[in-house]
Amino acid sequence: MKNVEIYEKLAPKYDVATKVVSFGIEEFWRKKFVKTIKKYIKNGTLLDVASATGDMAKNLDFEKMYLLDPSKEMNKIAKEKLKDKNVIFIEDFAESAKIPQKVDLITAFMAVRNFDDMQKGMKNLDKYLKVGGYFAIVELTKSDSLLFKLSMFYMSKIVPIIGGFITGEYETYKKFDKMIKNIRDEDILQNLDNYEIVEHIRLFPPMASLIIARKNG
Repeated sequence: MKNVEIYEKLAPKYDVATKVVSFGIEEFWRKKFVKTIKKYIKNGTLLDVASATGDMAKNLDFEKMYLLDPSKEMNKIAKEKLKDKNVIFIEDFAESAKIPQKVDLITAFMAVRNFDDMQKGMKNLDKYLKVGGYFAIVELTKSDSLLFKLSMFYMSKIVPIIGGFITGEYETYKKFDKMIKNIRDEDILQNLDNYEIVEHIRLFPPMASLIIARKNG
């Protein structure tokens, strides 16, 4: 995750900045994600990848949770937010992380775009998912729609101004545009060839896709 320094800088004001620049849309996506996941699995052992400040784990609230994120500053905030939960923090990258046990669910909310090597990262994570378990992803992905192009204009031109004003990190926010432009759904799906895709929907506005896949035996 070459962009870890971005998140180290943004961590103190990450939550408030994200809510403001997304007009609450990211929170809406997160709630939709959690609700969709709960259709298939309601509890068990969770591995949340690129867990940031812990909001996904807080919303899912599984009985045991591993939070994987290479950012020390993000983990500090998450530890405080989840201090009453059964959580184990792993400060590492998707490509190299070692999880002490196999899990029932892996979540990657706005995460795979940050992998240095998506194929390697997803393959490594797959080792720690039980057969019959679920790999659930929400990611900003490219499409040819006009709404996507308008959304990308907002992300590249307006978000750095708003986010930079809130955090003082204008140049840091400008980098986000480069992080998401070239990812398509197909790039993710080709790394799930030994899975059954049980959900695959385009979220609104059409900047992100939700994918839930069940691991075959």
